Amino acid sequence: MIPKFRCFDKDTKTMHEVVAIDLKDWRVYYEAYGLRSYWNKNVALMQSTGLHDEQGVKIFEGDIVEIIYDGESFTGVVVYDLEETDFKATNGNEDYGNNFQYLTVGESIEVIGNVWENEDLLNDI
Repeated sequence: MIPKFRCFDKDTKTMHEVVAIDLKDWRVYYEAYGLRSYWNKNVALMQSTGLHDEQGVKIFEGDIVEIIYDGESFTGVVVYDLEETDFKATNGNEDYGNNFQYLTVGESIEVIGNVWENEDLLNDI
């Protein structure tokens, strides 16, 4: 599987699908009124988990998700866990879905925002 990425442009405060990443020059390319290129420090790069929520929305690092499991709600931010070498959702106190594949066993999972465009949702976590 070829990893997919999106990026949040910190200057324009907009989210974009990444077209290419140049690791030699540390540049990220995305389409926005023609092909744009930015230094990595000007964008926040987020990798896709390869999963979709119940509405078909792709789940990326930095997404804020609400998960219903065994009748209980859990809200957390999707992060990459280097120790587990996989994605999980965390609220800072507890984690859900180490080995992110287990997130799909809940009754539902829904992307409700992301850390860049919906910072206010982080106050509820």
